[in-house]
Amino acid sequence: MKYIKYSGVVLSLFTVLISLNAQAQDVTQKKDSVITTKGNAPEDEYVNIPFGKRTKRELNYAVSSMNTESLPQSPLSNLSSVFAGRLSGLYVQTNGYQPGTSNTSFLVRGKSTYSDAGPVVLVDGVARDFVDMDMNEIESITVLKDAASLSWYGLNAGNGAILINTRHGKPMQNFISLDVQTGFQQTDNLIKPLNAYDYATLYNQGQSNVGQAPAFSQTALDAYQSHSDLYRYPDNNYIDRFLNKVSPLQRYSLSFGGGSNKVQYYSVLSFYDQPGLFKETKTDDYNSNFDYKRFNFRVNLDYEVTPTLTVSLLGGLRSEIRSDVGNSSASVFNLIYNLPPTAFPISNADGTYGGTSVYQENPLGMLQSTGYSRVTTNALLASLSAKQKLDFITKGLSANVFFSYDGYGDYTDGLTKNYNVVDQTVTPAQTYRTAAVLAYRSAAFGTNTKNNELWVGLDYDRTFAQNHKITVSARAQQSVSAAIDRIDYRGRMLVARADYGFKNRYFLGFTGSYSGTENYASDRRFGFFPAASAGWVTSDESFFKAVKFIDYLKFRASYGRTGNEAPTYDSNGNRVRLPYRSLFTRGAGPILGTSFSGTTTAYEISPAGNMLTTWEKIDRLNVGTDVRVLNNALSLSADYFHDLRTDILGNANAPGILGVELSQVNSGKVRSEGVDLSGIYEKQINKVQIALNANFTYAKNTVLARSSTVTMPYQSTEGFNVGSKSCYISQGIFQSQAEIDASPTQTLSGLVVPGDIKYKDINEDGVINSNDVVATNYTDIPNIYYGFGCSVKYKIFDVSMQFQGIHGRTIDINSIVHSGPNGLNQLSKDSWTAETAATAKYPRIGITDNGNNTASSDFWLRSGDFLKLRTIELGISTPQRFHFIKSARLYVAGYNLLTFSKVKDLGIDPEAPSAGRGTSYPFVRTFTVGLNVKF
Repeated sequence: MKYIKYSGVVLSLFTVLISLNAQAQDVTQKKDSVITTKGNAPEDEYVNIPFGKRTKRELNYAVSSMNTESLPQSPLSNLSSVFAGRLSGLYVQTNGYQPGTSNTSFLVRGKSTYSDAGPVVLVDGVARDFVDMDMNEIESITVLKDAASLSWYGLNAGNGAILINTRHGKPMQNFISLDVQTGFQQTDNLIKPLNAYDYATLYNQGQSNVGQAPAFSQTALDAYQSHSDLYRYPDNNYIDRFLNKVSPLQRYSLSFGGGSNKVQYYSVLSFYDQPGLFKETKTDDYNSNFDYKRFNFRVNLDYEVTPTLTVSLLGGLRSEIRSDVGNSSASVFNLIYNLPPTAFPISNADGTYGGTSVYQENPLGMLQSTGYSRVTTNALLASLSAKQKLDFITKGLSANVFFSYDGYGDYTDGLTKNYNVVDQTVTPAQTYRTAAVLAYRSAAFGTNTKNNELWVGLDYDRTFAQNHKITVSARAQQSVSAAIDRIDYRGRMLVARADYGFKNRYFLGFTGSYSGTENYASDRRFGFFPAASAGWVTSDESFFKAVKFIDYLKFRASYGRTGNEAPTYDSNGNRVRLPYRSLFTRGAGPILGTSFSGTTTAYEISPAGNMLTTWEKIDRLNVGTDVRVLNNALSLSADYFHDLRTDILGNANAPGILGVELSQVNSGKVRSEGVDLSGIYEKQINKVQIALNANFTYAKNTVLARSSTVTMPYQSTEGFNVGSKSCYISQGIFQSQAEIDASPTQTLSGLVVPGDIKYKDINEDGVINSNDVVATNYTDIPNIYYGFGCSVKYKIFDVSMQFQGIHGRTIDINSIVHSGPNGLNQLSKDSWTAETAATAKYPRIGITDNGNNTASSDFWLRSGDFLKLRTIELGISTPQRFHFIKSARLYVAGYNLLTFSKVKDLGIDPEAPSAGRGTSYPFVRTFTVGLNVKF
């Protein structure tokens, strides 16, 4: 297999590395027994902010930041996954595992709105996705969390912001770096299918539960168990037959950088390849297995044109190729997870594909005889900036211009084919579907999207009399996103930021933006978003010198307003552009002319416009402190936040007599409060370097007001968590008909029998119906998320690991228990029967009319809390330069290796419970071996 071949190459390189290590002389200098690992004080380190940098001492904002050099080199198709559990306030959730898909989501300090709550992601100051970037392109990541940091972006960053800065060359530090990685992904937590005998037995059980005759005779059951005739009584395990347990992956990256004092450069070229998991996909004409390939190229240039003019060109190219089964991977997963093992023989005796009138799709036929599709996605990301010093006007003044242009486009091609299936269990044999010969798939270019953004303005940075530092930035911005199949997205903004520092001890800041969008009515398009901040380095005061155990102490606070241009949706979940407009259409009659005919009708298109639609407003308070103790070895940060979000969009709830739906209205209100905590401990003890990290976020988001159509007060979600679940309250399982007769009448299905779930009659009217649904605090959004990890280095050896955990999340296992063909899987063996009534975990099996047991209720709710070992890495490095090699490091790494949760018995991933079920890609662990060499 591929990953074995590449592993052999890397192991050979390991032998070379050990040889180099043996030849090299250990010249490690003896150091003090206990010293800090950093040469500069942590408060003097720079942190990226919007179009600027500040030292941690100067910064009054609530931010979390890290440099990517400390990250493990896990070759993942989705780069964002590696940041899980590493930054306080940032929740990274994996929603799926298929390579090359956007299967992660972000939240900053929880979710405080009903609609899209993800933060804006900005790469080099521009709204771009970064999940498909190569790790070597990125230098740092910063999460902005409070009003002082977010108000720069006006109404575009109400849900927080993630700043990604790419790498730049450094003068007189030339290098070439080569990374080679190979490994494999291993599946786990797949649905556990039933064999044919167990499936047929449980199917019969489900029918007998409601008094129906069994579908499978005893003769059939005996044949399924004995495998006496696998053509007439097949026993298929589609997962074992068509799904590999492992899939190889590989990544190669070449980067180089450096330069002089006038010109600096950085460039990286990388290739990533991750095939899918399907078996039996190769034919003489093509291979239909899912495959994801990605090529990344970046070049960043910084040029000092004159002593007063600097220019930077940042360019990135990306090409992604996604190949898939002709009928899609989701269709194949649907078959192998949900097709009964008794459906048909996969291949008949004569080699034709098996099938029946009921089951006309064959997984082997789908993999080998539907062709394949291929989508090539190309992206160009370019930015040009210039800074002209204007010291001839006043010292510290400069003019700045920044322009970005991004282009995205898709191209689709491939091959098509089709197959027929034959049912040879009947006489005469019956053929279904229409076969088609191999042909080219229609090739076409997809919609091209072009984004551009322009920022122009002035900066002023000057210190007076050594004690007074003033830093001011002012910008004007305009952005356009254009595509031929939609209305352009446009935005404009004026923004200014002023910071004042006195004696490098007292700090004041103000940021304000006047931000607008075309999405609202002309008189409501712009708003002002101000924020103020203050900081005090208390440890610099003379009265604090007596406090010896604290090396550094700073208090900071901020308050201000940000906005969120939330999308508007109609009742069908479709996004509505320009929701202030009311549009009309004609039903019939002439198209041209000056008057309507007598038969022409004109009516308003739903939804009708709302001229008062506006953005969400978030008033944010943040109070925090930064502390260092233990001779600067331990750095701690703590923040308390309180946000009030108003004007959240919700349904208008207009009476039906209007005859038309209204656009959403700004009616909601949510309060958010909580704490962020983070800590870093770094020490070197003799030859052992130790680094520990931990972060913790508690975010409570409560609905204060929300428009609703509920009539019962206990169904209102006001006072509950954002995203809370409404459901029935269960009271166990009916054990007898007498218990059913003595209980309120349940109307959720046509039949209620022993073994069904019993529900609480909330309004005590003697009937269980929709009026008995109640609002609860159960939500799939955790209110606590945290992470911790460590890295230890001793001489040439190093090890690092990182954990991520969440608490307060609830998942619904209804679809898990009822997954599989006709809702049957291994968990079905724990369903209620008269014999297992005392120990049954789940209600009776129901093949038909099972609405009572599949209704949304707390019976199916479980804790979604988990603790995961996200990454672990072990490495060995050369101790010093050897000939032309500056350094080399060989390492092995793993991702998603361990999970601790309360749903282990269900065999699911608590983070993405549907993985490996329905139509979803399975949960996977990643194992890699890699080599990094610097020249």
